[in-house]
Amino acid sequence: MAYIRRKAYDNAIQKVRVDFGTIIGQEKDDDAYVVLKELPTLEMIQLKEAHEKGQKELLEFFKDVLPLIIVDHNLYETEKQKMSNEDVASFIYEKLDLTGKVIGEYASASFFTQQNVEDGK
Repeated sequence: MAYIRRKAYDNAIQKVRVDFGTIIGQEKDDDAYVVLKELPTLEMIQLKEAHEKGQKELLEFFKDVLPLIIVDHNLYETEKQKMSNEDVASFIYEKLDLTGKVIGEYASASFFTQQNVEDGK
């Protein structure tokens, strides 16, 4: 059986959903969320390098890459218009605890754990 990207891509690329409604004043955590996909290979290497350099570099890396890895969210500019990925990323970076939650849950996702095992960590 052949690999058909349109059919299999969603299953091949891992994703993590981060709920954060209560952090932004919603009643429940799942009232606001973002779904992030795993990083492509080059960005994964850059992530490791940023992590080794320190927290500031790691935060700067995620600020640049975050709009590119958002695959879904439920944040709206108006009642009918969804926020752009760039606006969602900027919004996430406006609150320190929100930034920490999104990056923390993303970094502890299974695809990072698997990468660390493969690297002998």
